[in-house]
Amino acid sequence: MKKRSPSVEKTAETRKKIIVAALNEFNHLGYANSKIASIAVAAGLGKGTIYSYFETKEKLFEGVIDYLIEDTYHPIQSDELSPDVSVADFILQQMMPAIDNIESAGRANIARLILSEGKNFEHIRELYSQKIYQPGQVELQKLIRIAIERKELPPESNPEVLTLLILAPIWMGIVHNGILSPNHAQCMQSLFEINIRNIFKPAY
Repeated sequence: MKKRSPSVEKTAETRKKIIVAALNEFNHLGYANSKIASIAVAAGLGKGTIYSYFETKEKLFEGVIDYLIEDTYHPIQSDELSPDVSVADFILQQMMPAIDNIESAGRANIARLILSEGKNFEHIRELYSQKIYQPGQVELQKLIRIAIERKELPPESNPEVLTLLILAPIWMGIVHNGILSPNHAQCMQSLFEINIRNIFKPAY
């Protein structure tokens, strides 16, 4: 008799179990020190099971990034902006919930991992940049151009520069709260909102 294949639900459940265990491992130990064997133990699975889902640690890290995007982070999409909502308000509406759970979902720790280990592991830096960092920049630049067309920003505004300024409080919060001064953490949402209202000051 042929051995029955696992159900789709069982396969998805096992995959998620692996990814959650890997996310915890990466967050606590970093990329270099994380081991497939330890992740397997944490997931309550055999090492071979991990490799049947993810061929390498790099592929597993990519699975973690995809999970974070799909499960805890809705990337901002410029085409969801409606004519009756200002660009500033749209950015706040779309990005504040994601900033609120950035620490609890593990995304802040993954960002700190990229800052600390991305230079030594270029593939994870490129992966993070391609899947999270660059797409967000592209959408924000589109929104800034719309804001310029609507006269919500001055005509001489530079979309590339303003995108970096919009994202700056998030990265400053990640560094300040997790590395430089964890005992005096700042509210990233407050930093982000103040910054947006200052950038779009002419509209308020």
